[in-house]
Amino acid sequence: MYIRFVSPVRLDSCRGHCGIFQSAIDIVYDNDTPEHIYLPLRELLDWFNTNLPKPQESVFSMRSCRKYIEVGICWFRDDAREMIRNAQVMAAILKECDIQIVQIATRNPGQLLYRDDYQIVAKPCSTTPVAWH
Repeated sequence: MYIRFVSPVRLDSCRGHCGIFQSAIDIVYDNDTPEHIYLPLRELLDWFNTNLPKPQESVFSMRSCRKYIEVGICWFRDDAREMIRNAQVMAAILKECDIQIVQIATRNPGQLLYRDDYQIVAKPCSTTPVAWH
């Protein structure tokens, strides 16, 4: 099973529905974010930056008709319990900013593009849930 955290909000910084990290980054870089929100979000983002491997940008793209298109989305592996717990804490903090984050799961994330001990990147297939509706 694979787990993803998404927001139903469409932001300019996202190609579609935002994942939890983009939502958190947008709040952290908003000058109007109160300190009691900013500090724990910043701490969680720093924790993920230290503990979650970052796939190379090329992992998210595939070549099509002589150009690269971004197709990959990230999913936590269901055995990455500490990662998932911290993402749930991040979701609760974002909810205080009126950003709802929904946890979705699938057994079929699509074509595997990358894998490590905590996550995968996959090109979704037609039956993969990629957003909250």
